[in-house]
Amino acid sequence: MTLVLVGASHHDVPLDEIARLSAAGDRLARQIVSDSADVAGAFVLSTCNRFEVYLDLRRFHDPVEATTQLIAQSAQLPIDYVADAMRVVVGTSVAQHLFSVAAGLESMVVGEDEIAGQVRDALARAQREGTTSPTIERLLQRALATSKAVTSMTGLGAAGRSIVTVGLDVAEDRHGSLEGQRALVLGTGSYARVVSAALARRGCIEIGVHSTSGRASGFAATHDLTPVSHEHLEKAVRSAGVVAACSGSNLPVLDRALLARARTGAHATLPILDLALVPDVASDARDLPEVDVIDLGVIHAHAPREHSAAILEAQNIVLDAVGQFERDESGRTADGAVVAMRSHVMAIIDDELQRIRGRVDVETADEVARSLNRVSNALLHTPSIQAHELARTGNIADYHDAVRTLFGIDIDARTGD
Repeated sequence: MTLVLVGASHHDVPLDEIARLSAAGDRLARQIVSDSADVAGAFVLSTCNRFEVYLDLRRFHDPVEATTQLIAQSAQLPIDYVADAMRVVVGTSVAQHLFSVAAGLESMVVGEDEIAGQVRDALARAQREGTTSPTIERLLQRALATSKAVTSMTGLGAAGRSIVTVGLDVAEDRHGSLEGQRALVLGTGSYARVVSAALARRGCIEIGVHSTSGRASGFAATHDLTPVSHEHLEKAVRSAGVVAACSGSNLPVLDRALLARARTGAHATLPILDLALVPDVASDARDLPEVDVIDLGVIHAHAPREHSAAILEAQNIVLDAVGQFERDESGRTADGAVVAMRSHVMAIIDDELQRIRGRVDVETADEVARSLNRVSNALLHTPSIQAHELARTGNIADYHDAVRTLFGIDIDARTGD
């Protein structure tokens, strides 16, 4: 099996391009797995600053090309655009990248504590949809364990930093404390839960929630918030001291006309955290003097720079975890090779025993069987040790080639690798 990543993040392309790619949807994995027998498993990690598809492949080239085409088709984008935007990572580098992502080392806010939950959600979704493979399960579980180790051993993430908290810090630095302010949340997705909790911790009162999909009442009832209907949205914006927008809608929720009507004559500028990949504030409304739009670009620019020693320690933890993961996976490959060799030898022994059982008594046949098994165990001992040693050093393919040449055993075909 081969691990492959096809994806893009804020390190590779602008955020608006991430938004376009994310339109392919986080349920893409199910179609990828069902469309190709060469894909043993897949999952999608889609956040506000990355869209990544992870694959466990039996064959390399065709599934990667098919995945790129499927992303283009699902997101309604030209194939050349998607091929240029997405990067392909293969093998050990896939584990190193995912472990770094889960640990918050690749985030806009280094050490942020939300990404581990997003990786956990990606695993749960893949399990529900039946798109995982044993290798992908182990990869994700080890990524989550690495994230936990980084937090406990370096302090990265322990402060509860996130895109939301940094955005709120910027709002308070520019406009004063949010304590006692009315707040409005746009959206009812998983991010809205994080946002509303963060606003409550800042001392905001009467936190309202508005949803373009009509789910505000249900969300408000379970999160102790106040639902805001479309008819009352302008009034809520007028009375708000802060707005946090994370609707996930494909169209702006707050246009220039609404904001101008709601905030004209206001005594203070309204900070609006626009946390959505597809902005919730219309582009032509951002220059209104009555509002201060704090979007992902602003948050990235104001993200605190972590101490280099903590980052270096976290990177070393990641590298150690990657090395252990690769050794464990190589050991599994060696086990498959040893099983294939032993099965081949045992089949020869069984054939020989079948031939002699009709010519000798049972006691003699049993003794011959025991002798042949002792001989086979002795003969296979050294090759078994060598298989694990070559797997440990990354040379198991040479072992497979040698066995195929000497004995005609195709280990890859027998083990499904």
